[in-house]
Amino acid sequence: MATYYVSANGCDNNDGLSPSTAWRTIKKVNSSIKGGDTVCFKRGETFFGQILPPKQNSSSAPTTYTSYGEGAKPIVSQYKTAQKGAWIALGNGIWCLDLTDTSKFDGNVTELDTNVGFLKVDGTIRPKKRFELDKLDEEFSFYNDERYVYVRSDADPSLLYGDIKLACNIICMRFADNILVEDIVFMGSGAHGISGTVHNATVRNCEFHELGGSELLTYFRPCVRYGNGLECWTDSSDVLVEGCRFSGIYDVAITMQGDQVTRGWENMTFRNNVMWNCQQCFEIWSSGELADTGFQNCVFENNVCIDSGYCWGYDVRPNKLCSSHLLLYSIVCPLCDVTVRNNTFYSARVAPIYKSGGPAQMPEGYKIVDNLFFIDTHQDVIYRNDCNDDEYTSFYKNLAATNSVVESAFCDIPKMNGEKYE
Repeated sequence: MATYYVSANGCDNNDGLSPSTAWRTIKKVNSSIKGGDTVCFKRGETFFGQILPPKQNSSSAPTTYTSYGEGAKPIVSQYKTAQKGAWIALGNGIWCLDLTDTSKFDGNVTELDTNVGFLKVDGTIRPKKRFELDKLDEEFSFYNDERYVYVRSDADPSLLYGDIKLACNIICMRFADNILVEDIVFMGSGAHGISGTVHNATVRNCEFHELGGSELLTYFRPCVRYGNGLECWTDSSDVLVEGCRFSGIYDVAITMQGDQVTRGWENMTFRNNVMWNCQQCFEIWSSGELADTGFQNCVFENNVCIDSGYCWGYDVRPNKLCSSHLLLYSIVCPLCDVTVRNNTFYSARVAPIYKSGGPAQMPEGYKIVDNLFFIDTHQDVIYRNDCNDDEYTSFYKNLAATNSVVESAFCDIPKMNGEKYE
């Protein structure tokens, strides 16, 4: 087992065994380290590329990704930055950039991908992805095919703007068993921050920002966009996520989800995290009917969730009604031992809780206790769907008996319950 150092001023021909002989790239890290090694990224610097941990890790000697030096946490970014003069004029206000030609952009030149989730133009996220070229109807709406990204612009984008970044469908880090990840910022992906099925993993004091918006190409229906902060897929176990920060995420900050479940999710703890300006904060859903599968000993505790639904992705998503802190879609697996406790939930755009099917279909084992909910005076605490007044009143009464619910006109938002969006 060895400790390796990575610096933007390093060289991949070095041995990587000291700060003075640091490597330079994530690509070198992926191809060189072994299970049980430690990788230290230099603070205050940005590194481009997808982290792929080795698979031969052990619980007694996890592979570790951390930081060294002083200053801000190191950033692992997937952004591609268009070079000046790289845009090609097609006429009628349409310009294109070749995302298969690494001479046309900087940033992540290791993983090539054209499925753009959003653009970041001079610091402002532009999320208006179109799925047909002739639908580019406003400044920096964009479309991509298998080679180019196309944008509408009044003139050469290089002349109008100083910095144009593209977030493509590249997960920042793949989960692997027996890993520790701490003190790293993940950002600039059209997909997820960290994702996969995982056993025995700790993610501590990390940050997840500006993620999601790419098309989910594996989905049965086209033109569906996605992207989460940290995703624990089917049959994960023994995961701890603590002290992390999440913002600007197209879908949800933290999720346990998946289909074809054979075991489920066991011993999953998410605590002392802060989430703001994501579409949702904590999500679960499952698909599978095997006995003794589902969620077991899963805890979401001591977290702070703020302004769910007030994300850059809100205006461009079709399903606006799930702008909530706690999101529950279909729970098909029979077990649902999930405890949500000692959290603070403030300012959800629609309602603090969204359950497909309404409050009557909340799983019996999903326990919400000792939390503090701030809701607007015009909001319901859970999105009603098609429930009647008696069902809602019963749910509210039970929730208020074990939690603190504070009604306050803290934000000027319309009552959206019952509205439909196409």
